[in-house]
Amino acid sequence: MSTRQDVQDFLVAFKLAIDFRRCDFVPRQRTEQDLIDLNLTRKLALEAICSLTPENYSSGPSPDDTDATKEVWIFGYDHEGVEVYIKLRLVPQLRGQMPRGAVWSFHRAEHPIRYPYQGGA
Repeated sequence: MSTRQDVQDFLVAFKLAIDFRRCDFVPRQRTEQDLIDLNLTRKLALEAICSLTPENYSSGPSPDDTDATKEVWIFGYDHEGVEVYIKLRLVPQLRGQMPRGAVWSFHRAEHPIRYPYQGGA
């Protein structure tokens, strides 16, 4: 498990990538359909990601289940009473360049999400 400061540092970097329009959604049918079902646009989903705090953290960095060479971070978010599973990745760039953000998943959670930093931990 990452420290609270590690999570905060990741979120600051990811939000910076969003601010500089250096963030993309990985094209996945499930994410697209759940955005529609949740009545969210990509812009609103990015706003939700920008509201994340260490209290929304679940796990990471962890190897991605589709490519173990890539690290992902897992967060949860409550959208109108629906728990949303969010998987994010910062894609390293050439030296001196800002990393790119990648939203790997943004969909209804299949299982309850564990939040190790909720409650001031």
